[in-house]
Amino acid sequence: MPNLCRYFIAAAMLFSLTACQSQSRANLLRLIDETPAKKLQSYHFDPSSPLPARIKPAPDFVVAFWSQTDKATDYASYTPTDAEKGMIDGYLSKLPRHFKDVLQQRLVAVYFIENLLGSGVTDYVLDDRGNVYVVMLFNPAALRTDLSTWMTFRENSSFIADDPAAQIKINCGTQYTGFLYSLVHESTHAVDYAELYTPYPEKQIKIIKQIKKIRTPFTEDVWIDMHTPRASYDFNARNSLSFYGADGGPKTSIRDAPQNYKQLSETPFVSLYGSTSWAEDFADFVMFYHLTQVLKQPYEIHVTEKSGPTRIFRPMDSPLVQKRFPIVQKFYERRAGLK
Repeated sequence: MPNLCRYFIAAAMLFSLTACQSQSRANLLRLIDETPAKKLQSYHFDPSSPLPARIKPAPDFVVAFWSQTDKATDYASYTPTDAEKGMIDGYLSKLPRHFKDVLQQRLVAVYFIENLLGSGVTDYVLDDRGNVYVVMLFNPAALRTDLSTWMTFRENSSFIADDPAAQIKINCGTQYTGFLYSLVHESTHAVDYAELYTPYPEKQIKIIKQIKKIRTPFTEDVWIDMHTPRASYDFNARNSLSFYGADGGPKTSIRDAPQNYKQLSETPFVSLYGSTSWAEDFADFVMFYHLTQVLKQPYEIHVTEKSGPTRIFRPMDSPLVQKRFPIVQKFYERRAGLK
């Protein structure tokens, strides 16, 4: 228990550090060195092992770290069934070739955590030379829920259910489970950590790598900074969006959903979730490109009001969205060239 307490304290300090601009890179690296969940040497990492072999029971220090980070008291390691492992293997095989190359070199371990907030988490760990690797955590509920139901749950979690006549349903077909979303979305974050398709996936990486750039081909002409899009792509509710009950829960009435999605359709974002930061923009963009353009499944947002017909939004049909397709298409053609 004393060791777990130290993990909790280090975790709290680590995640509060970047909020204070006066803190130095040296202080951040010191805190990382004191946090087992952030250090590669805490894990048993074999880069030659096949990706499915990296699915392991979560160590106590990982569960403790994320319990503290998410202020959760019910997190516990989960071991997938044989049938679930077969599904996971199948979904891994469908990832873009470039993603599999990156994960082979950078993915330390995959853990399933019961009651995890959201669908998944990708977090960085550092080796002794400051090289970036990743661990992934997934919510096992996504393994047991079809993709359309899972995405409908995510979308509704961003709205206050204060009008029984208003409904939001997401149609992503019935062929896949919610784990497809979790895996592709989090794998995209992993590639972003390794190769920086956004200027930086989180502020701690900006500090650690001393990153100065403010744009990449994916974010250029779309984002001003990590959480601020160009004025022409901003909209009223974007700054108040929250999902999965985080940040005190939803703050926007479901009655405002039609207007929110109409405004979303005038941006290059594929989802409300993606509009919250350039990191989530990138991860959701790749996910829905993979779903619709590669796996040939639908992606439709159905919004029903008290009066009037159901509105159907198809983000992938937007010219602004399609303009960004070439950046993602390269993942299916190139070999890894890690930075």
